[in-house]
This record gives sequence, C-alpha cells and structure tokens, in this order.
Amino acid sequence: MDRIRARTLKPYEGQKLQRMKHQLTNAVNSRHARVILLSRGGGSNRQIADRCGCTPTWVRAILHRFNVGGIEAIGWYPYYCGRAGPRKFLADIREQICEVALSPPKELIGLSVWSLAKLREYLVAQRLIGKISLESLRQILRQGKIRWRRTKTWKDSTDPEFWPKYRRIRRLYANRPEGGRRLSVDEFGPLNLLPRHGRHYARTKHVQRLRATYNRHGGVRHMFGVYDLERDTLLGTFATHKNWMTFLAFLKWLRGRYPRREILHIVLDNATFHHQAEVRLYASTHRIRFYWTATNASWMNRIECHFTALKKFALDNTDYRSHAQQQAALESYLAWRNRSRDISLKNWKSYRRTHKKVA
Repeated sequence: MDRIRARTLKPYEGQKLQRMKHQLTNAVNSRHARVILLSRGGGSNRQIADRCGCTPTWVRAILHRFNVGGIEAIGWYPYYCGRAGPRKFLADIREQICEVALSPPKELIGLSVWSLAKLREYLVAQRLIGKISLESLRQILRQGKIRWRRTKTWKDSTDPEFWPKYRRIRRLYANRPEGGRRLSVDEFGPLNLLPRHGRHYARTKHVQRLRATYNRHGGVRHMFGVYDLERDTLLGTFATHKNWMTFLAFLKWLRGRYPRREILHIVLDNATFHHQAEVRLYASTHRIRFYWTATNASWMNRIECHFTALKKFALDNTDYRSHAQQQAALESYLAWRNRSRDISLKNWKSYRRTHKKVA
C-alpha cells in the first residue's frame, strides 16, 4: 500500500503546492496539495488518509495522477471561477452554451440577432455560467462548430415541370452520354464600368480607396460562358448585346470547338432568346441538344458556381476604366482557371526593385 510515493518535486512545484495548500476557497486543491507534501515528508499512505480525511485508495490515486501529469493533473476548478483551460467549462455547460447560441434570439432576448456580448450577458443572467471572457465564449462556439454565417435567400421553383427537368439534368450529370459532350451555358453580366468593393491584405488602418462617383457612358458588355464538364474548363465570348442573334453566334463558335461527330448536350436556362426559332433550328441541324433548367432554379446549372469565383477574383476590388481592361482581366482569370498559364505574372525581385517597400 505504501510503495506509491510522490516523485521528487521540482523547485516551482514545491512553491505552487504550498500556495495550493493554503487555498481557502478551493478545499479540493488544498487537500490534494497536502497529500503530495505529506508523501514527500515521509508519511505513509494510511497516515496521509487519516490526516486528510480520505481513503488510502484515493491517496494512491492522487499520487498516481501527480507522478504522471504533475500539478495540472491534480488541480480542480469549478466552472464559474476556473482558470483558462479545458477544465474551465465541463461538457454539459459547453453544450448548453451552444444550444442557447443556436436558439432564436427574438424569443430569448427580444432582439433579431445575437452578438458575443449579448450572448454572454444572457448566459450570466440565466445563471448558466458565472463569468466568461468574450474570447473564451468564441472558442467554445468554434469548438462546437458554430460559426457566424450570413443568411441567404431562397426562391422555390413554381415550374410545373420541375421534377422531370430536374431528373433529366441529374441523369446527364451522373452519366456522360455515349459519343456526347456535356456543357453548361449561361450569360455573365451585364458588365458595367464601375468601382466594385472587395477585400485585400493591409498592414495599416486605412483600406484601399475606390471612387464613389461614376457614369455609365461606356455601355455594358455581356459574356456568354460555357463550362465543359469533361475537360473542367471555363470559356467565354464577349458581346455588346444579349439577344438571339449574339447567342446564335456564340452557339456557332461553340460548335466549331468540338468535333462534328460529338453531340453537344447543353444545360441552359429559360431565357426568351434561347427559345428563338432560329436558335432551335440551328441546334437541331448541328447535333446540339438542350436541357432546360426549371424556372427559378438556376442552381441546376453547374456553371453558376464558377461564375461566383470569376466575379471574386476578376471583378471584386477593381475599378476598370475601359471594357478592354475588364475583358483582359476576365480572360486572365480564365487562362489561370483552365491551367493555360502559371499563377506568376511578374517576377517578385524585379517588382520589388521598381516599387517602394510598404512599411
């Protein structure tokens, strides 16, 4: 029974155990510290148990924990006054905090949204916790996989043929037709010449400034885009107008990019000019088949998600003064996206020689 002894103490451990021994607000830590110090003083485990008011089995357990994990292994703190660390809030308290954060604030506090400060105030008022820092609260929510997210709008499709169209497109995405090519087509735009806000890295407090006033005298452009599911490429052509004539010209350009023996299976939306008689006639005579997305269900078209990245990396945080500059930026992104160019456009060392170093 007495073979288990506390190991040799390090200098700082002896000082900390003496402080823990005299804690008046934490009887558990005080008892654990006395067990370790009495063991180092030569007392037997049974004698230590009698003096500390516990069993010899518990004394051996405390000594085992100290020998393996040090003082951290024998420390105990209640959730409402603990140190920073994994024992500050137990699992059930953390789960309640996450549950409150996911509950509607309108019913609990009469406000439309939570903030960390208001969530903390509500938790304290409800006596779920005693006190907590905003950073600790944020970390608990993060560990519970609760993030701050923007709400999104959703529009249900009212198309009476929604399910037949949905299943037809899903079957196309799931299996490539024999001797065919799967393509997603849509229009990106209108592309105006105006400043677009975005994000960028900055060391100073001042962000990059964009002009607030502009005119629309430069007109607009439209990009007819196509996403090739087989090659995983995104291409496009530009036009000043969006109508059946420019769309027919785009179809002819697209048909010329693929062998005549291949059937082009094209997913596209229900824009009026897509249904023009001349467009349908050209498609039927040139081995092109259309797959129409349902009304208000553009998410069926896989090119949509690629347009999101195109807008972010080619248009956000820009202020193009001509359509030629804007088109060049879009084509530069498409070239990188299709692995036609490397990420580097300019050598870093030559760039540093010609630009002042930002402090």
